[in-house]
Amino acid sequence: MVGAREQLRTPILIVGSGGNGIAVAALLDAAGYGDFTIITKQADFGGAWFANTYPGCEVDNPSAVYEFEFDRNFGWTALFAKQPELLAYFKDVAARRGLYSRTRFGVELLSARWSQVDAHWVVETNQGSITAGVLILATGFLEEAIVPDLPGAEAFGGPVFHSSTWPDDFTGAGLRVAVVGSGSSAIQIVPALQPVAEQVIQFQRTPTWVLPKNNRQLPPAEIELMHTSPSERQRRQEKSLVEEEQNWAAIFLALDEAKGEEYQEVARTFLLESVADEQLRAALLPTHRIGCKRPLVSDTYYASLNKPNVLLVPQGVVGLTHAGVIAADGVEYAADAVVLATGFYFGGHILHQIYRRDGLSVGAYQAGRPRAYKAMSTAGCPNLFLVGGAAPNGQIWNGLFPGQAAAHYIAGALDYMRENDIAALEVRDEAERRWKNDADALLDQGPTVRGGCANYSQDDTGHNKAAWPGSLASMREAYRVFDPTDYVEVVGAPEHL
Repeated sequence: MVGAREQLRTPILIVGSGGNGIAVAALLDAAGYGDFTIITKQADFGGAWFANTYPGCEVDNPSAVYEFEFDRNFGWTALFAKQPELLAYFKDVAARRGLYSRTRFGVELLSARWSQVDAHWVVETNQGSITAGVLILATGFLEEAIVPDLPGAEAFGGPVFHSSTWPDDFTGAGLRVAVVGSGSSAIQIVPALQPVAEQVIQFQRTPTWVLPKNNRQLPPAEIELMHTSPSERQRRQEKSLVEEEQNWAAIFLALDEAKGEEYQEVARTFLLESVADEQLRAALLPTHRIGCKRPLVSDTYYASLNKPNVLLVPQGVVGLTHAGVIAADGVEYAADAVVLATGFYFGGHILHQIYRRDGLSVGAYQAGRPRAYKAMSTAGCPNLFLVGGAAPNGQIWNGLFPGQAAAHYIAGALDYMRENDIAALEVRDEAERRWKNDADALLDQGPTVRGGCANYSQDDTGHNKAAWPGSLASMREAYRVFDPTDYVEVVGAPEHL
């Protein structure tokens, strides 16, 4: 840790220890920029897979493509890996890439301000001050939990916790467990608790489309085949890539409306075939277009709702009592524990902690319409790079990909600065706005904006602040070569590089 009064100096500061932070660090090191420091408020690498340890936690993308291109994993044990296996993989890559010795754990960024005089960032943390020539934020897009302020919570007789802070000793065995929420975490938690809990009561404010996952464990012979047959492994990866890209384009970008309708019909059929009870089925049927909310994938969720000890309450929650949960219609349900699977604030509030050259925070300056040039560079902030979900419009279907693509762009910017004796680069405000307007023009046609629901991807002005406006291929192309045309140069000796 950084000592309470210690001031650390580093040429490059990377904030975040999840997949994108690991990717940026590993690839910058390979490009010759290994003199960096990573800070993270977590106690280890893993990001979401370190923080989320709830029962049933697993990835929604095929394991074969949810991995680092520079460090493949040939030993996945399931088509969709579970959290312990994902965490072990992330930690192994970080160790093999020598990242532990360059990381300070338990260090949380509180604010960052650009020093015009010294041409570097001054970063205040809970453990002291850090100065850095280049600041890279890879803090994740689903990292800041939404914890509702429920009246009566302090009087409730049992544990109340968010799904991302699951207590190590809590199993739910023999208890009446209330699960508040119906998103991607909730639909993994409910079927995982069902076999051990006395009762699981799930509170659903809005139903969401659910697609079958078709997950399965891989037998030893199949795992061995992944080691011994590069051609078979490549075939599976390419198949998964094509399918996931197709899903993204059709469901989230609405580039193929017929295909999007086909997915929605698959989800509708899956519901009809999985849930026999007409009243329950009606409560689970969404009225919004698929893709307005993040579609869910599960083989076990609907089946768990058919069990006698699982109750779906199609209501939000308005408060707690000493012995139970009060639904929006006023009915109280007895419970021994409450799990808040209430989701996350997309991108967190990190941009409110970063201060531009004019002294305003980026969040305040952008006034509810977060934006960044190529989801990477923000006007008024020299030598700042946003990666993945820390960046407006940085989300894409493969959560590990942005860091890998962005690293090439950042390395190109650093090369340009070093070769031309430039102390700092800052994107032009007009370039940032132009890129955002172009992104909105595409994304405004999609279901996130037009699908008829409220979702975490919309900003205060009704635009999509989350999704990258294109495919993996378009992101790779956008980041392939650094183009200084849209940047302002600050000339001086780049000592920090």
